[in-house]
Amino acid sequence: MAVGLDHIGLKFSSTGVKVTDKPDHPKARLMYYLDCMCTVLKLDQTEHNIKRFTDYKKYNSLTNEETAAMILLCTLLDPVTLNDVCIFHDEDACGNFGNEFFKIEANRTRIAAARSVMVGNVQVAIQKFMCYKMSWIEKNYMEPLKQMIDILQQQKTRQQSRPITYSQPRPTANPKPVCCCCIQ
Repeated sequence: MAVGLDHIGLKFSSTGVKVTDKPDHPKARLMYYLDCMCTVLKLDQTEHNIKRFTDYKKYNSLTNEETAAMILLCTLLDPVTLNDVCIFHDEDACGNFGNEFFKIEANRTRIAAARSVMVGNVQVAIQKFMCYKMSWIEKNYMEPLKQMIDILQQQKTRQQSRPITYSQPRPTANPKPVCCCCIQ
């Protein structure tokens, strides 16, 4: 889909790419959201291993620490912060998809558009723009973020509530000194 606005000389080109094979797990959906934000933003400038965090087909391979870091990165890239900067809520622009990416070409240099955005304390370049339907944001950001935070809190609570037990070492038939030094 290409749309030309003659009065200001803009050309919008959509990707038309549809993703159908993402696992239906909250971690995978959040990783897919992050993958979409990597399409919009040039996030390889951050200190995180972005490729590992966006491989949503291998969502089970992330450790708890990596999952927590991925969730933190997603919260830095929340739709409220990025809305009307590099992502836009536009139900019609998405067509039959939940989201759609656009490349914008301008014939005039007077057009003011954001070319970068702050992510945490890093200035990140905008590569493309994305339009989304609210149902897409709910399914791939809001719901999985809440579910993953709940899962991590449950894991933390379980780890904190484990009783600490101490057991005496069993005596052996041939006792040896346990001490590493002798005092004479």
